[in-house]
Amino acid sequence: MLLSPLYPIIFHPIPTVSLLLLAHMCSLCALSVLFAPPPPSLIPSSHFRVFPHSSPMWSSLYWPTALLLTFLALSGADEAPSFNSYDPDFGVFLGELPNLADGDVSGRVYVINDTALQIVNFTYNGNAPDLYFWLDKESTPTTGGVKIPSFEFGITPLGPYENAERVVLLLPGAHKISHFKSFSLFCFRFEHNFSSLLIPDALQIPKTQFLSAELKGSRYNVGSGPILVLDRRTIKVFGFTFEGDKAPDGYFFVGRGPNVNHDSGVKVPIKGRDTTELISAMTERYRGGQDIILILPEEYDIEHIDWLAIYCYKFRVDFGHVTVSNISQRIPPFVPAQKRFDEIDNSKVEKWPALTLLGNDNRLNFTFQLGPPGGKKGYAALTASRPFKYVWYVNGYLADVYLKRGSTYTFIVEGGNDKTTSDFYNPLYISDDPYGGYDRLSADEKASVKIHSSSDASTHVGRLCVWTADSDVNPDSFSNFVDFRNSLDLKCDDKKAHSFTFTPDEHSPSTLYFNSFSSYNMGYKLHIVDELPALEDWTEEPYDYEHWRLEKLSHGSLAASSSLLIFPISFIVLLAPALF
Repeated sequence: MLLSPLYPIIFHPIPTVSLLLLAHMCSLCALSVLFAPPPPSLIPSSHFRVFPHSSPMWSSLYWPTALLLTFLALSGADEAPSFNSYDPDFGVFLGELPNLADGDVSGRVYVINDTALQIVNFTYNGNAPDLYFWLDKESTPTTGGVKIPSFEFGITPLGPYENAERVVLLLPGAHKISHFKSFSLFCFRFEHNFSSLLIPDALQIPKTQFLSAELKGSRYNVGSGPILVLDRRTIKVFGFTFEGDKAPDGYFFVGRGPNVNHDSGVKVPIKGRDTTELISAMTERYRGGQDIILILPEEYDIEHIDWLAIYCYKFRVDFGHVTVSNISQRIPPFVPAQKRFDEIDNSKVEKWPALTLLGNDNRLNFTFQLGPPGGKKGYAALTASRPFKYVWYVNGYLADVYLKRGSTYTFIVEGGNDKTTSDFYNPLYISDDPYGGYDRLSADEKASVKIHSSSDASTHVGRLCVWTADSDVNPDSFSNFVDFRNSLDLKCDDKKAHSFTFTPDEHSPSTLYFNSFSSYNMGYKLHIVDELPALEDWTEEPYDYEHWRLEKLSHGSLAASSSLLIFPISFIVLLAPALF
């Protein structure tokens, strides 16, 4: 009985770091015994008396016990979860991100399933020049690892995050978390580790689960194939059958209790058909060739329902149901739809009309130069991706390019050949990869890219020609790309352009991409066709530097004193802030 006030201490799991603080507190408690007797009002009454009122033992134990219990309560208030612990909202806990460099990195990493991770309350200051989320088959990151694109920044280097509530990462290709040994924030260019966590073999990854039975009913041909629980709020019904064109007021319906009941269930929306606010009755005939994905309401997740039914809501009739039972306690968590920090509602953006360049007999040459991406209406709207500082202009335009199989085309490259800056070193290459930046890819990523222009992606590099805008020009104020382009000035260095030929053939994919060797998201599609489509072709305005300059002079746009606009590349780089 003498130790009963201290009993919780023995069994309380105190973090190792906290033991030193605990020892220090104990010493303070010892001093308090000498100078601070317990207040009379807090001494137990005779009815609940542990020790006699006058017992010095009670006086000596009261303050140490009170202080220690207060410390224990505070020390556990924000205690980090343990490895492999399961959180129904986030998944299985992998670990806290350490800050190994000057990136101010912090956050808790959870495993959603074998192909997805998420970081909760993630912070990174954005200072590293070439940082990525990274998986590696080694215990520390190497250049042979795999880059994980982020929803916020895509395949491009990470920018800053400030206590982001949830950062969801989907593994590229067929990769699985269980195939790797570490998760990191890795600076690829300088091979520097900013944060890293080991992925132990003992990691218990959440897994999907099939229900033990299928949908069956005696009316309107209700039935299904296997039913898969994808996560706590998502169910996939394979091979669904239902004569919705005959049945009255039929819905997917989930609820609690031993029987399907109108008052103990709710309607469930079909993904891609319904919304949470508007769920309509099924009036189509489902013949089994279509799989259905259902999104459960938050308060009716897979752990809180007993059945899934096809239910006539109007007449309160169960057309058929399946029991939901024996669900694993480690089902993947539901991940809500993510939004980019700078996400644009493209439905509200007035996009620039698309321009088309057809590779016909009158256009067998294509010149690739650099230019600004054109704000929200330009490259970002055309490609649905975050552009680099400069993007490729083809014959002076952002355009869809169509090439005919069997025709030989000449590609003229004017993207810069200065290796001291990635902005103005842009070898052009053609591949099946939409992102580009071949020089920034890991060995694993390079192995998945097929180059169609040459064996070496850095071969085709030429002088620099850049379309530049005044600092006060707002591209979003223009109604089309042509007007925006006409507000730009073309500047070229005094080196030579590079050219090469490309002949698509019967083995060429229907879609290829032209991109920069040095940077991501600068290029776009090459449509490879047997016959050129009957689309409105575009007649280019001058884009060759000499022709463009003469055109400007003829319209008085260039003063005689500024007629010499061909600069050495070093001059352009030194004056980059002023020119660009």
